[in-house]
Amino acid sequence: MAKEFSIINIRQVRNDVKNWKIKDAAEAIALAKNKVSILEYLLNDKDSEVKSNTLYLIEKLIKEKVLSPIEVENLLDKIIELTKHPYEKVSLDAIKLLKFILENVDISENSYTKISEALTNVIKEGRGVLSEYAAESLGVLGIKVKILVRKLVSALLSILKGSTKREVQSAAITALTEIAIKSNDKEISENIINELSELVKSEDEYLRERVLAAIERIISRHPQISEEAIKNLSNALMTLSKEKGSEKIDRIINTLKEKKEELLEEFSKYKVEELFDLEKHEIVAELAKRDENVLDAVIDLLSSEDYIKRTDALWVLSKIVDNLGPSKAYSILPSLGSFVKSKNPWVRDTATKILATIYFLYPGTKNYILSLLDSLVKSPKKEDLEAGLKIVEEMSKNPEAIDLFKAVLILTLKRLQENEVRLPILKFYARMSDKFLVLDEDVLEVMFNALNSIYERATDEERLIITQLLDLIATLKTKKQEAKESLQ
Repeated sequence: MAKEFSIINIRQVRNDVKNWKIKDAAEAIALAKNKVSILEYLLNDKDSEVKSNTLYLIEKLIKEKVLSPIEVENLLDKIIELTKHPYEKVSLDAIKLLKFILENVDISENSYTKISEALTNVIKEGRGVLSEYAAESLGVLGIKVKILVRKLVSALLSILKGSTKREVQSAAITALTEIAIKSNDKEISENIINELSELVKSEDEYLRERVLAAIERIISRHPQISEEAIKNLSNALMTLSKEKGSEKIDRIINTLKEKKEELLEEFSKYKVEELFDLEKHEIVAELAKRDENVLDAVIDLLSSEDYIKRTDALWVLSKIVDNLGPSKAYSILPSLGSFVKSKNPWVRDTATKILATIYFLYPGTKNYILSLLDSLVKSPKKEDLEAGLKIVEEMSKNPEAIDLFKAVLILTLKRLQENEVRLPILKFYARMSDKFLVLDEDVLEVMFNALNSIYERATDEERLIITQLLDLIATLKTKKQEAKESLQ
């Protein structure tokens, strides 16, 4: 091995990579003849940080044209192997690098197939955020090899229809959406729309809402859809709207009917900030649906030093959250985490609703949002706790969040002993009392005892809520007991 790396000091290169001296490592490797061997050596390192940093180094070497397409292809097997790495950051970095390669390197059809199969496997496994990023990466193939894309679409539809796992369903829909948006083949895009249109008839509420969001995103970004396809989609949605009234369905139908191109073209020459100054927020929202650059500009404004610009951006995102796609949705989570603590009720409520929507659209965000929720609900600050409970309340509008509600209920029962936070917790219980119907007898019993134990030291306002809750729980316990006895 030492002889193979005689041109450069491989240990020094490894140390540079380990210590994030990527520029120094890149300059050294650029001088070597055996670049692939050196990079494979680094990718095989036992240290996960070295692996992850090497993946970034490879991207840099591709950008600087230090690596040829053939050298990149020779590294593919090792990069693909790292998509299965147990350390999530390494896997994610490998997936991101594969996307970069698809976008920037002219590789063979065999290599396209190899990457496609690897990313499809990540989707099949339902690996949360990794599956969503793999799905977005597959979307790049929409403008690549046509025969491969057709096979890929068929495989993704099969995965989607054959799985009940949310992470798998979401990632498959994301991949199909990205392919439909990016494909230069109108037939492929319309085939995806037709297939997704069939799925909006599903009785599965999550699947139906997720597919509707995908369809809205496709028709907003793909101006070349034929009149016939628009007519067929409109008819299907109008039929569905009569059966299952939905604001989202009506919005998509209106989008199909309206011709906004001339109006949007008139304002497309303006910067986003200028449009905000002109009070053209609706125009910005429409442009952001159709133009990735406008969407990026809106997201950037979430971090603006200008408070008004931040709230303008938040308003736009609240109108187009279904159109974000996974990576954009992930990118705004830290900002939303700050907004939910705002003293401004509108900002707080709007950020909460966006968070709840993202949570259900993209299961890969689950860990981040639950971590945020955990920190808020456990916080000693009353304001943080209230923000966390508001998020739970918003999420609980979706039937699939009942386990989350139960978990937060148990967690907050322990905090009823704290005078500072008792009242907001009791008010939360009162607002969520309709959910008590799905609670087990054991949970109701624990709740009854916890409320009873704090009655004596509660304030008059708190006692009023406690009394109402105790009456409700007692009634529910009696009914559950009667139902159990009737079955015996």
